[in-house]
Amino acid sequence: MDFDLFMERYGYKILFGIFGLVLLMILGVLAFSVYAVLKLFGLFAGGLLLLFGILYAFTVKRRVMDAQAQAHAKYFYDDRPKR
Repeated sequence: MDFDLFMERYGYKILFGIFGLVLLMILGVLAFSVYAVLKLFGLFAGGLLLLFGILYAFTVKRRVMDAQAQAHAKYFYDDRPKR
């Protein structure tokens, strides 16, 4: 079996497996960090810390990143009409 036939037959399966492993690693690190925070601070305090972290990420951090994106867009892109 040559390489082209091998990739045609198994290439998508291999890519799907690699993508699945990467996704499992990302979710595993996230789950382990949540577990570590809950283990370190306890259920109530750790849960509050995680809740405040999520709220901060979706409110304040989102606005900061939006402002940074607008500043970069203003600096890097010229929106004046072309002649």
